[in-house]
Amino acid sequence: MKISSTFYYQNIKHQEASDKIPASKPFRQSQSFPAQDLSNPSFRGNAIKNLLGPLRFLQAQCYVYIMNKVIAKSSNGSNILFRHLCMENMECIQYGIKAFKGLSMKDIQYMSENLHVIAVKRGCKNMCAYCYADAKPSKRAMSWEDFKLITDGYKKLKKRLGNLPIFGENMTNDDSTLIYRSTELFYDADCMDLVIKDKKGRNHDFIDLSEELYNSLKRKTVFDTSGWDPNNKELQQRAEKYAEYFSCPENMEKLNGFNLSFNCFNASYVSGVKALKAGNKERYLNLKDRFTDRIANAVYTFTPLLNFDKFQIMTRSFGVKARNAEYFDIAAIFELSCNVLKKLETLYRKDLNGAQKYVKSEQDIKNFLSLAEQKLNTVDTALNSVGRMKKFMAEFKINAPMQNHDESTIILEKDLETLGRYHSYLGMKLIDTDGRVYHMDYARFFPTEIQLNLKDKSPAPKLANLKEDFKVLREIINRPEQKIRIKPD
Repeated sequence: MKISSTFYYQNIKHQEASDKIPASKPFRQSQSFPAQDLSNPSFRGNAIKNLLGPLRFLQAQCYVYIMNKVIAKSSNGSNILFRHLCMENMECIQYGIKAFKGLSMKDIQYMSENLHVIAVKRGCKNMCAYCYADAKPSKRAMSWEDFKLITDGYKKLKKRLGNLPIFGENMTNDDSTLIYRSTELFYDADCMDLVIKDKKGRNHDFIDLSEELYNSLKRKTVFDTSGWDPNNKELQQRAEKYAEYFSCPENMEKLNGFNLSFNCFNASYVSGVKALKAGNKERYLNLKDRFTDRIANAVYTFTPLLNFDKFQIMTRSFGVKARNAEYFDIAAIFELSCNVLKKLETLYRKDLNGAQKYVKSEQDIKNFLSLAEQKLNTVDTALNSVGRMKKFMAEFKINAPMQNHDESTIILEKDLETLGRYHSYLGMKLIDTDGRVYHMDYARFFPTEIQLNLKDKSPAPKLANLKEDFKVLREIINRPEQKIRIKPD
Protein backbone atom coordinates (compact mmCIF):
# COMPACT_ATOMS: atom_id res chain seq x y z
CA MET A 1 0.00 0.00 0.00
CA LYS A 2 1.33 3.44 -0.96
CA ILE A 3 0.26 5.99 1.62
CA SER A 4 2.90 8.73 1.89
CA SER A 5 4.71 8.31 5.19
CA THR A 6 3.32 11.16 7.26
CA PHE A 7 3.66 10.11 10.90
CA TYR A 8 0.14 9.27 11.94
CA TYR A 9 0.25 10.32 15.56
CA GLN A 10 2.74 13.14 15.33
CA ASN A 11 2.96 15.17 18.56
CA ILE A 12 0.18 13.18 20.25
CA LYS A 13 -0.54 14.04 23.86
CA HIS A 14 -3.14 11.77 25.35
CA GLN A 15 -5.98 13.63 26.98
CA GLU A 16 -9.26 12.66 28.53
CA ALA A 17 -11.50 12.18 25.52
CA SER A 18 -14.81 13.92 25.18
CA ASP A 19 -17.32 14.10 22.39
CA LYS A 20 -17.90 17.80 22.16
CA ILE A 21 -19.16 19.20 18.92
CA PRO A 22 -16.75 21.90 17.72
CA ALA A 23 -19.20 24.77 17.50
CA SER A 24 -19.66 28.33 18.61
CA LYS A 25 -23.05 27.59 20.19
CA PRO A 26 -24.35 24.53 22.08
CA PHE A 27 -26.72 22.14 20.31
CA ARG A 28 -29.79 20.48 21.70
CA GLN A 29 -31.36 17.41 20.22
CA SER A 30 -34.97 18.22 20.96
CA GLN A 31 -36.39 15.44 18.79
CA SER A 32 -36.01 11.99 20.31
CA PHE A 33 -37.64 8.62 19.71
CA PRO A 34 -37.15 5.99 22.43
CA ALA A 35 -35.60 2.74 21.27
CA GLN A 36 -37.84 -0.32 21.71
CA ASP A 37 -36.87 -2.90 24.31
CA LEU A 38 -36.79 -6.08 22.26
CA SER A 39 -36.39 -8.20 25.41
CA ASN A 40 -39.83 -7.12 26.67
CA PRO A 41 -42.28 -10.06 26.48
CA SER A 42 -44.87 -7.79 24.88
CA PHE A 43 -42.74 -7.68 21.75
CA ARG A 44 -42.31 -11.40 21.48
CA GLY A 45 -44.19 -13.47 18.95
CA ASN A 46 -43.61 -13.85 15.25
CA ALA A 47 -46.33 -11.47 14.14
CA ILE A 48 -45.02 -8.60 16.23
CA LYS A 49 -41.40 -9.30 15.27
CA ASN A 50 -42.31 -9.25 11.57
CA LEU A 51 -43.91 -5.84 12.00
CA LEU A 52 -41.28 -4.37 14.26
CA GLY A 53 -38.58 -3.98 11.59
CA PRO A 54 -40.71 -1.96 9.13
CA LEU A 55 -42.18 0.12 11.97
CA ARG A 56 -38.79 1.02 13.37
CA PHE A 57 -37.59 1.71 9.83
CA LEU A 58 -40.33 4.35 9.52
CA GLN A 59 -39.42 5.72 12.92
CA ALA A 60 -35.76 5.98 11.90
CA GLN A 61 -36.77 7.72 8.65
CA CYS A 62 -38.61 10.35 10.69
CA TYR A 63 -35.55 10.92 12.86
CA VAL A 64 -33.25 11.25 9.83
CA TYR A 65 -35.65 13.67 8.14
CA ILE A 66 -35.87 15.87 11.23
CA MET A 67 -32.11 15.83 11.83
CA ASN A 68 -31.39 16.86 8.23
CA LYS A 69 -33.80 19.79 8.68
CA VAL A 70 -32.25 20.78 12.02
CA ILE A 71 -28.69 20.62 10.67
CA ALA A 72 -29.61 22.55 7.52
CA LYS A 73 -31.00 25.40 9.66
CA SER A 74 -28.02 25.48 12.02
CA SER A 75 -25.25 28.00 11.37
CA ASN A 76 -22.62 25.48 12.43
CA GLY A 77 -24.27 22.37 11.04
CA SER A 78 -21.18 21.64 8.96
CA ASN A 79 -19.36 20.84 12.23
CA ILE A 80 -21.74 18.02 13.11
CA LEU A 81 -20.33 14.57 12.46
CA PHE A 82 -22.36 11.45 11.88
CA ARG A 83 -21.14 10.16 15.25
CA HIS A 84 -22.86 13.13 16.93
CA LEU A 85 -26.30 11.83 15.94
CA CYS A 86 -28.26 9.25 17.90
CA MET A 87 -27.67 5.84 16.29
CA GLU A 88 -30.25 4.34 18.66
CA ASN A 89 -32.91 6.57 17.13
CA MET A 90 -31.56 5.75 13.69
CA GLU A 91 -31.61 1.98 14.24
CA CYS A 92 -33.35 0.08 11.40
CA ILE A 93 -32.68 2.77 8.78
CA GLN A 94 -30.51 -0.02 7.32
CA TYR A 95 -33.51 -2.37 7.21
CA GLY A 96 -33.45 -4.74 4.20
CA ILE A 97 -29.92 -3.84 3.00
CA LYS A 98 -28.27 -7.23 2.41
CA ALA A 99 -24.64 -6.26 3.04
CA PHE A 100 -25.52 -4.85 6.47
CA LYS A 101 -27.69 -7.74 7.63
CA GLY A 102 -26.95 -8.46 11.29
CA LEU A 103 -25.18 -5.13 11.84
CA SER A 104 -26.47 -2.33 14.04
CA MET A 105 -26.31 1.33 13.02
CA LYS A 106 -23.55 1.77 15.60
CA ASP A 107 -21.55 -0.94 13.81
CA ILE A 108 -22.16 0.75 10.46
CA GLN A 109 -21.29 4.24 11.74
CA TYR A 110 -18.06 2.94 13.27
CA MET A 111 -16.92 1.06 10.15
CA SER A 112 -17.92 3.86 7.75
CA GLU A 113 -16.23 6.79 9.45
CA ASN A 114 -12.95 7.33 7.61
CA LEU A 115 -13.46 4.18 5.51
CA HIS A 116 -10.07 4.11 3.82
CA VAL A 117 -9.94 0.70 2.11
CA ILE A 118 -12.30 -1.75 0.48
CA ALA A 119 -9.76 -4.41 -0.45
CA VAL A 120 -11.21 -6.08 -3.55
CA LYS A 121 -8.07 -8.16 -4.07
CA ARG A 122 -5.25 -9.26 -1.78
CA GLY A 123 -1.62 -10.02 -2.49
CA CYS A 124 1.22 -8.82 -4.71
CA LYS A 125 3.89 -10.60 -6.78
CA ASN A 126 6.45 -7.75 -6.79
CA MET A 127 7.98 -8.69 -3.40
CA CYS A 128 9.64 -5.29 -2.83
CA ALA A 129 12.11 -5.37 0.07
CA TYR A 130 10.47 -2.32 1.61
CA CYS A 131 6.81 -3.28 1.86
CA TYR A 132 5.13 -2.28 5.10
CA ALA A 133 2.14 -4.36 3.96
CA ASP A 134 4.48 -7.40 3.78
CA ALA A 135 2.61 -8.33 0.60
CA LYS A 136 2.88 -11.86 -0.73
CA PRO A 137 1.29 -13.51 -3.79
CA SER A 138 -2.36 -14.45 -3.27
CA LYS A 139 -5.36 -15.39 -5.41
CA ARG A 140 -7.88 -14.10 -2.83
CA ALA A 141 -10.29 -11.61 -4.40
CA MET A 142 -13.86 -10.47 -4.03
CA SER A 143 -16.35 -11.39 -6.66
CA TRP A 144 -17.91 -8.49 -8.56
CA GLU A 145 -21.21 -9.47 -6.97
CA ASP A 146 -19.78 -9.10 -3.44
CA PHE A 147 -18.23 -5.75 -4.34
CA LYS A 148 -21.62 -4.65 -5.66
CA LEU A 149 -23.29 -5.84 -2.44
CA ILE A 150 -21.10 -3.33 -0.59
CA THR A 151 -21.46 -0.44 -3.02
CA ASP A 152 -25.19 -0.99 -3.53
CA GLY A 153 -25.63 -1.23 0.24
CA TYR A 154 -23.91 2.09 0.83
CA LYS A 155 -25.74 3.67 -2.09
CA LYS A 156 -29.09 2.73 -0.54
CA LEU A 157 -28.00 3.81 2.92
CA LYS A 158 -26.69 7.19 1.73
CA LYS A 159 -29.98 7.81 -0.08
CA ARG A 160 -31.91 7.07 3.11
CA LEU A 161 -29.63 9.30 5.17
CA GLY A 162 -29.87 12.30 2.85
CA ASN A 163 -27.05 14.76 3.54
CA LEU A 164 -25.73 13.14 6.72
CA PRO A 165 -21.94 12.66 6.35
CA ILE A 166 -21.65 8.92 6.94
CA PHE A 167 -17.97 8.72 5.85
CA GLY A 168 -16.96 11.77 7.88
CA GLU A 169 -16.70 13.93 4.77
CA ASN A 170 -16.84 17.11 6.84
CA MET A 171 -14.10 16.12 9.30
CA THR A 172 -11.04 18.34 9.65
CA ASN A 173 -7.52 17.24 10.52
CA ASP A 174 -5.90 18.04 13.86
CA ASP A 175 -2.89 16.72 15.78
CA SER A 176 -4.61 13.46 16.67
CA THR A 177 -6.36 12.59 13.42
CA LEU A 178 -5.43 11.63 9.92
CA ILE A 179 -8.35 11.95 7.54
CA TYR A 180 -8.18 10.32 4.13
CA ARG A 181 -10.71 11.50 1.58
CA SER A 182 -10.03 8.38 -0.48
CA THR A 183 -11.53 4.92 -0.21
CA GLU A 184 -8.90 2.79 -1.84
CA LEU A 185 -9.52 -0.52 -3.55
CA PHE A 186 -6.38 -2.26 -2.28
CA TYR A 187 -4.18 -2.69 0.73
CA ASP A 188 -1.36 -5.02 -0.34
CA ALA A 189 -2.01 -5.28 -4.09
CA ASP A 190 -0.73 -3.46 -7.17
CA CYS A 191 -3.52 -1.66 -9.02
CA MET A 192 -2.32 -3.09 -12.33
CA ASP A 193 -3.53 -6.44 -10.96
CA LEU A 194 -6.89 -5.21 -9.65
CA VAL A 195 -9.16 -7.26 -11.89
CA ILE A 196 -12.03 -9.24 -10.38
CA LYS A 197 -14.56 -11.56 -12.00
CA ASP A 198 -18.33 -11.76 -11.90
CA LYS A 199 -20.28 -15.02 -11.76
CA LYS A 200 -20.27 -15.24 -15.56
CA GLY A 201 -16.46 -15.06 -15.64
CA ARG A 202 -16.28 -11.53 -17.03
CA ASN A 203 -13.40 -9.33 -15.89
CA HIS A 204 -13.88 -5.97 -14.17
CA ASP A 205 -10.72 -3.86 -14.06
CA PHE A 206 -9.70 -0.72 -12.17
CA ILE A 207 -11.82 1.52 -14.40
CA ASP A 208 -14.96 -0.51 -13.64
CA LEU A 209 -14.12 -0.63 -9.93
CA SER A 210 -13.31 3.06 -9.52
CA GLU A 211 -16.38 4.11 -11.50
CA GLU A 212 -18.62 1.88 -9.39
CA LEU A 213 -17.11 3.23 -6.18
CA TYR A 214 -17.53 6.85 -7.25
CA ASN A 215 -21.03 6.47 -8.67
CA SER A 216 -22.35 4.58 -5.65
CA LEU A 217 -20.51 6.13 -2.71
CA LYS A 218 -19.27 9.41 -4.25
CA ARG A 219 -15.86 8.38 -2.91
CA LYS A 220 -12.71 9.01 -4.91
CA THR A 221 -9.99 6.40 -4.95
CA VAL A 222 -6.27 6.17 -5.77
CA PHE A 223 -4.42 4.24 -8.46
CA ASP A 224 -1.01 2.95 -7.40
CA THR A 225 1.51 0.76 -9.21
CA SER A 226 5.20 -0.03 -9.04
CA GLY A 227 5.31 -0.78 -12.76
CA TRP A 228 5.20 -4.00 -14.75
CA ASP A 229 7.33 -6.12 -17.06
CA PRO A 230 7.34 -4.29 -20.45
CA ASN A 231 7.24 -7.69 -22.17
CA ASN A 232 3.93 -8.57 -20.50
CA LYS A 233 1.55 -7.71 -23.35
CA GLU A 234 -1.61 -8.04 -21.25
CA LEU A 235 -0.41 -5.60 -18.58
CA GLN A 236 1.07 -3.24 -21.17
CA GLN A 237 -2.24 -3.03 -23.03
CA ARG A 238 -4.08 -2.52 -19.74
CA ALA A 239 -1.72 0.30 -18.76
CA GLU A 240 -2.18 2.01 -22.13
CA LYS A 241 -5.94 1.74 -21.67
CA TYR A 242 -5.68 3.38 -18.24
CA ALA A 243 -3.42 6.14 -19.58
CA GLU A 244 -5.92 6.96 -22.31
CA TYR A 245 -8.93 6.79 -20.00
CA PHE A 246 -7.51 8.94 -17.20
CA SER A 247 -6.02 11.46 -19.63
CA CYS A 248 -9.61 12.73 -19.83
CA PRO A 249 -9.90 15.40 -17.09
CA GLU A 250 -13.42 14.27 -16.20
CA ASN A 251 -12.15 10.77 -15.43
CA MET A 252 -9.02 11.93 -13.59
CA GLU A 253 -11.24 14.17 -11.44
CA LYS A 254 -12.82 11.02 -9.98
CA LEU A 255 -9.43 10.00 -8.53
CA ASN A 256 -7.54 11.51 -5.62
CA GLY A 257 -4.25 10.38 -7.08
CA PHE A 258 -2.52 8.31 -9.76
CA ASN A 259 0.84 7.11 -8.45
CA LEU A 260 3.87 5.32 -9.86
CA SER A 261 6.09 3.94 -7.10
CA PHE A 262 9.83 4.32 -7.79
CA ASN A 263 12.27 3.21 -5.09
CA CYS A 264 15.49 1.31 -4.64
CA PHE A 265 13.75 -1.52 -2.79
CA ASN A 266 12.48 -3.21 -5.95
CA ALA A 267 13.10 -6.96 -5.81
CA SER A 268 15.20 -7.03 -9.01
CA TYR A 269 17.42 -4.18 -7.91
CA VAL A 270 17.90 -5.58 -4.39
CA SER A 271 18.83 -8.96 -5.87
CA GLY A 272 21.33 -7.15 -8.06
CA VAL A 273 22.93 -5.44 -5.06
CA LYS A 274 23.21 -8.81 -3.31
CA ALA A 275 24.91 -10.21 -6.42
CA LEU A 276 27.33 -7.27 -6.49
CA LYS A 277 28.26 -7.78 -2.84
CA ALA A 278 28.89 -11.44 -3.70
CA GLY A 279 31.27 -10.38 -6.49
CA ASN A 280 28.95 -10.80 -9.50
CA LYS A 281 28.95 -7.33 -11.07
CA GLU A 282 27.49 -8.52 -14.38
CA ARG A 283 24.36 -9.82 -12.69
CA TYR A 284 24.07 -6.56 -10.74
CA LEU A 285 24.15 -4.52 -13.94
CA ASN A 286 21.62 -6.79 -15.67
CA LEU A 287 19.14 -6.64 -12.80
CA LYS A 288 19.61 -2.90 -12.33
CA ASP A 289 18.99 -2.48 -16.06
CA ARG A 290 15.80 -4.56 -15.84
CA PHE A 291 14.51 -2.34 -13.01
CA THR A 292 15.19 0.96 -14.79
CA ASP A 293 13.66 -0.45 -18.02
CA ARG A 294 10.50 -1.17 -16.03
CA ILE A 295 10.23 2.36 -14.62
CA ALA A 296 11.15 4.11 -17.88
CA ASN A 297 8.50 2.10 -19.72
CA ALA A 298 5.89 2.96 -17.07
CA VAL A 299 6.65 6.69 -17.25
CA TYR A 300 6.56 6.55 -21.05
CA THR A 301 3.22 4.70 -21.03
CA PHE A 302 1.75 7.27 -18.63
CA THR A 303 3.02 10.23 -20.68
CA PRO A 304 -0.58 11.48 -21.27
CA LEU A 305 -0.86 11.91 -17.47
CA LEU A 306 2.39 13.82 -16.84
CA ASN A 307 0.68 17.22 -16.95
CA PHE A 308 -1.77 16.27 -14.19
CA ASP A 309 -0.88 17.31 -10.64
CA LYS A 310 -2.59 14.13 -9.46
CA PHE A 311 -0.05 12.01 -11.33
CA GLN A 312 2.89 11.52 -8.99
CA ILE A 313 6.05 9.45 -9.10
CA MET A 314 6.53 8.35 -5.50
CA THR A 315 10.30 8.17 -5.09
CA ARG A 316 11.62 6.68 -1.84
CA SER A 317 15.05 5.99 -0.39
CA PHE A 318 16.96 6.23 2.86
CA GLY A 319 18.02 9.73 3.86
CA VAL A 320 21.46 11.25 4.46
CA LYS A 321 21.54 10.11 8.11
CA ALA A 322 21.37 6.42 7.20
CA ARG A 323 24.48 4.27 7.63
CA ASN A 324 25.56 1.37 5.38
CA ALA A 325 22.84 2.35 2.88
CA GLU A 326 25.08 3.30 -0.05
CA TYR A 327 22.97 1.40 -2.60
CA PHE A 328 19.68 2.52 -1.11
CA ASP A 329 20.17 6.21 -0.25
CA ILE A 330 19.48 9.50 -2.04
CA ALA A 331 22.67 9.23 -4.10
CA ALA A 332 21.64 5.75 -5.29
CA ILE A 333 18.08 6.78 -6.19
CA PHE A 334 19.43 9.84 -8.03
CA GLU A 335 21.69 7.59 -10.12
CA LEU A 336 18.77 5.30 -10.90
CA SER A 337 16.66 8.34 -11.80
CA CYS A 338 19.29 9.55 -14.29
CA ASN A 339 19.33 6.09 -15.83
CA VAL A 340 15.52 6.14 -16.15
CA LEU A 341 15.56 9.58 -17.79
CA LYS A 342 18.15 8.48 -20.37
CA LYS A 343 16.03 5.47 -21.29
CA LEU A 344 12.90 7.63 -21.35
CA GLU A 345 14.54 10.03 -23.80
CA THR A 346 15.43 7.06 -26.02
CA LEU A 347 11.79 5.95 -25.99
CA TYR A 348 10.59 9.46 -26.86
CA ARG A 349 13.04 9.78 -29.75
CA LYS A 350 11.98 6.40 -31.06
CA ASP A 351 8.38 7.60 -30.92
CA LEU A 352 9.22 10.88 -32.69
CA ASN A 353 10.94 8.99 -35.49
CA GLY A 354 8.15 6.43 -35.73
CA ALA A 355 4.45 6.37 -34.80
CA GLN A 356 4.49 9.73 -32.96
CA LYS A 357 2.04 8.37 -30.43
CA TYR A 358 3.01 10.92 -27.80
CA VAL A 359 5.81 12.99 -29.32
CA LYS A 360 5.33 15.31 -32.30
CA SER A 361 8.41 17.52 -31.92
CA GLU A 362 11.73 18.04 -30.15
CA GLN A 363 9.96 20.50 -27.85
CA ASP A 364 7.60 17.74 -26.75
CA ILE A 365 10.60 15.66 -25.71
CA LYS A 366 12.01 18.55 -23.65
CA ASN A 367 8.66 19.23 -22.01
CA PHE A 368 7.97 15.60 -21.11
CA LEU A 369 11.48 14.99 -19.80
CA SER A 370 11.30 18.12 -17.67
CA LEU A 371 8.03 17.02 -16.10
CA ALA A 372 9.32 13.48 -15.54
CA GLU A 373 12.58 14.72 -13.99
CA GLN A 374 10.74 16.97 -11.57
CA LYS A 375 8.51 14.12 -10.40
CA LEU A 376 11.26 11.50 -10.29
CA ASN A 377 13.54 13.65 -8.14
CA THR A 378 11.06 14.50 -5.38
CA VAL A 379 12.29 11.99 -2.80
CA ASP A 380 10.53 10.80 0.36
CA THR A 381 12.98 9.55 3.01
CA ALA A 382 10.53 9.18 5.95
CA LEU A 383 10.36 5.39 6.01
CA ASN A 384 8.55 3.00 8.34
CA SER A 385 10.10 0.15 10.29
CA VAL A 386 7.12 -2.18 9.88
CA GLY A 387 6.53 -4.99 7.39
CA ARG A 388 9.62 -6.35 5.60
CA MET A 389 11.76 -3.30 6.33
CA LYS A 390 13.17 -4.63 9.61
CA LYS A 391 14.40 -7.81 7.95
CA PHE A 392 15.79 -5.86 4.99
CA MET A 393 17.72 -3.44 7.24
CA ALA A 394 19.14 -6.29 9.34
CA GLU A 395 20.30 -8.17 6.23
CA PHE A 396 22.23 -5.18 4.89
CA LYS A 397 23.24 -3.91 8.37
CA ILE A 398 21.59 -0.55 7.66
CA ASN A 399 21.09 1.86 10.53
CA ALA A 400 18.66 4.72 9.94
CA PRO A 401 16.12 6.83 11.82
CA MET A 402 12.69 5.30 11.29
CA GLN A 403 9.15 6.19 12.23
CA ASN A 404 8.16 4.48 15.50
CA HIS A 405 4.46 3.79 16.05
CA ASP A 406 4.68 1.95 19.37
CA GLU A 407 3.56 4.89 21.52
CA SER A 408 0.64 5.80 19.26
CA THR A 409 -0.53 2.17 19.21
CA ILE A 410 -0.71 2.06 23.02
CA ILE A 411 -2.69 5.31 23.06
CA LEU A 412 -5.09 4.10 20.38
CA GLU A 413 -5.68 0.74 22.10
CA LYS A 414 -6.66 2.46 25.33
CA ASP A 415 -8.81 4.99 23.50
CA LEU A 416 -10.72 2.32 21.57
CA GLU A 417 -11.21 0.13 24.60
CA THR A 418 -12.57 2.91 26.80
CA LEU A 419 -14.60 4.90 24.27
CA GLY A 420 -15.48 2.49 21.47
CA ARG A 421 -16.84 4.29 18.43
CA TYR A 422 -16.47 7.62 20.25
CA HIS A 423 -12.67 7.27 20.44
CA SER A 424 -10.99 10.63 19.94
CA TYR A 425 -7.90 9.48 18.01
CA LEU A 426 -9.70 8.65 14.81
CA GLY A 427 -8.30 5.78 12.77
CA MET A 428 -9.04 4.43 9.33
CA LYS A 429 -11.19 1.41 8.57
CA LEU A 430 -10.55 -1.44 6.13
CA ILE A 431 -13.07 -3.91 4.70
CA ASP A 432 -11.21 -7.07 3.67
CA THR A 433 -12.11 -9.41 0.81
CA ASP A 434 -14.11 -11.60 3.21
CA GLY A 435 -16.11 -8.65 4.56
CA ARG A 436 -14.25 -8.47 7.87
CA VAL A 437 -13.67 -4.96 9.17
CA TYR A 438 -10.35 -3.78 10.65
CA HIS A 439 -9.36 -0.61 12.44
CA MET A 440 -6.02 0.70 11.14
CA ASP A 441 -3.75 3.48 12.33
CA TYR A 442 -1.53 3.40 9.22
CA ALA A 443 1.11 1.15 10.81
CA ARG A 444 -1.01 -1.49 12.51
CA PHE A 445 -4.35 -3.27 12.29
CA PHE A 446 -6.85 -4.01 15.05
CA PRO A 447 -9.38 -6.77 14.31
CA THR A 448 -13.03 -6.04 15.02
CA GLU A 449 -16.02 -8.33 15.46
CA ILE A 450 -17.79 -6.69 12.50
CA GLN A 451 -18.19 -8.61 9.24
CA LEU A 452 -20.35 -7.65 6.28
CA ASN A 453 -22.85 -10.14 4.92
CA LEU A 454 -20.99 -11.14 1.74
CA LYS A 455 -21.60 -14.35 -0.19
CA ASP A 456 -17.96 -15.48 0.06
CA LYS A 457 -16.78 -15.34 3.66
CA SER A 458 -13.85 -17.71 3.25
CA PRO A 459 -10.90 -16.25 5.19
CA ALA A 460 -8.66 -13.66 3.55
CA PRO A 461 -4.87 -13.75 3.99
CA LYS A 462 -3.67 -12.43 7.34
CA LEU A 463 -2.97 -8.71 7.38
CA ALA A 464 0.55 -7.55 8.20
CA ASN A 465 1.19 -5.89 11.57
CA LEU A 466 -2.09 -7.25 12.96
CA LYS A 467 -2.59 -6.72 16.70
CA GLU A 468 -4.28 -10.06 17.28
CA ASP A 469 -4.12 -9.67 21.06
CA PHE A 470 -6.44 -6.66 20.91
CA LYS A 471 -9.89 -6.89 19.36
CA VAL A 472 -12.44 -4.09 19.04
CA LEU A 473 -15.54 -5.73 20.49
CA ARG A 474 -19.08 -5.07 19.29
CA GLU A 475 -20.21 -4.69 22.88
CA ILE A 476 -17.86 -1.70 23.16
CA ILE A 477 -18.97 -0.23 19.84
CA ASN A 478 -22.64 -0.74 20.77
CA ARG A 479 -22.49 0.56 24.34
CA PRO A 480 -25.12 3.17 25.39
CA GLU A 481 -24.59 6.48 23.68
CA GLN A 482 -23.36 9.76 25.03
CA LYS A 483 -26.38 11.98 24.69
CA ILE A 484 -25.81 15.17 22.76
CA ARG A 485 -28.51 17.80 22.51
CA ILE A 486 -29.02 19.31 19.10
CA LYS A 487 -31.29 22.17 18.16
CA PRO A 488 -31.38 24.76 15.37
CA ASP A 489 -30.17 28.28 16.10
